[in-house]
Amino acid sequence: MKAHLRIIATVLCIGFVLPPLGVHGDSPSGIAVQMLAKNKKVIPLYYRYGQQWNTDVKLPVIVVANSGHAAGRIRRIDVLGKSGSREMCRLSIYEEDIQAMIAETVPMLNQLLKDLTNKWNDYNLRKVFGLVPESKDKFRETTWLERSERTAIDLPSRFYFHYQGPAKLSKLVIQLWLEAGGKSRTQDFSVPLIPHTCKGDYIFPLAGNVTLELMPFANSGHRVLPSSEFAFDVSEHRRLGNGRMSSSEPRRSAHAADYFIFRRDVLAVGDGVVAKTGNGWPDSWMENPLKYSEDRIYDLTVKLLADGVEFENAYIGNYVIIDHRNGEYSAYVHLSQNTIRVKPGDKVKRGQVIAKVGNTANSTEPHLHFQLMDSADYPSANGLPVMFKNVPAPLPGALDMDESNTLFVSSFLHIFVKNQ
Repeated sequence: MKAHLRIIATVLCIGFVLPPLGVHGDSPSGIAVQMLAKNKKVIPLYYRYGQQWNTDVKLPVIVVANSGHAAGRIRRIDVLGKSGSREMCRLSIYEEDIQAMIAETVPMLNQLLKDLTNKWNDYNLRKVFGLVPESKDKFRETTWLERSERTAIDLPSRFYFHYQGPAKLSKLVIQLWLEAGGKSRTQDFSVPLIPHTCKGDYIFPLAGNVTLELMPFANSGHRVLPSSEFAFDVSEHRRLGNGRMSSSEPRRSAHAADYFIFRRDVLAVGDGVVAKTGNGWPDSWMENPLKYSEDRIYDLTVKLLADGVEFENAYIGNYVIIDHRNGEYSAYVHLSQNTIRVKPGDKVKRGQVIAKVGNTANSTEPHLHFQLMDSADYPSANGLPVMFKNVPAPLPGALDMDESNTLFVSSFLHIFVKNQ
């Protein structure tokens, strides 16, 4: 449904223990590793099928800094999946791929950090990387680091870490293999996995027939971004007279009103207080979904900003964000203009109609984009896995999971949701 799909290698580790690769020497003096975003939480998706646990992790973007006396070179990165102290699996990434990740990411990162008084730079930095500390020091575009130099390695741009075996993973260890001062040594960086099972007693944000797309296990464009890591899109597909499934009639219609999901009621998933809303995106600009293009959306966004529309509204379309007062925030995006029934500060009840489905901003056709997050800052919040009381797991027609912190395993799912 949404643009910017991204194909990423998913590394599947089957459940047996691998021996360590080589002997670890002392850590090179002055080499430090940390996560790029100061608010980053590494939250795994878990599910159990029979006796096998599956742990799926979006790897963090890391910073490697050299404050030692000798220059150093990053030769390899191993990502170790651990259950307690036991190593369960390992992913090895070699210098060629490390250099490619640096070359793809660091120029953009340096450009965004250059001027954070520019709203576009500030928003895009938070949207792509999270809350990155300001710094005048540039990141190097190479695996070779002189003294006082640093680089950023965007591990999730190419790899997700998926383990299948007899136990949940509880920790990742990112192990750098380095050459420094004429010696080859390793440096370990421990990444605790922070399990999350949603705290709210939530219902699905729409009722009736719906189709779910671009869910977390699809590793779509949603999962690349911090706050939408566990987001999904909701449309409605029906079988037309010719036997083909379609989200509109006629298929791929040029009119938003022909799409089955358009102007459906959007429901608050749980009790809470409205934190933010935006209503400045005209439906008329997106009345013909076939006119969608990234360039056109950019031009329309610039026009809205020039007209004084609040930045987030211009960027993501019409939206509502609800604070559920438990550390969780739900976001409803691409809403139809002038259908939002709530305003910031309003108390809402679970199941209350808050708006209608639209087709505003970066939307290829009418649909609802939904996500759960740990703050109201839409671009930089950590996305959270979510479950719904009226869509129980295991779900007939999907993988019959025995236990999970997320409902959706399939990347394309048709369901009927009873209104509560």
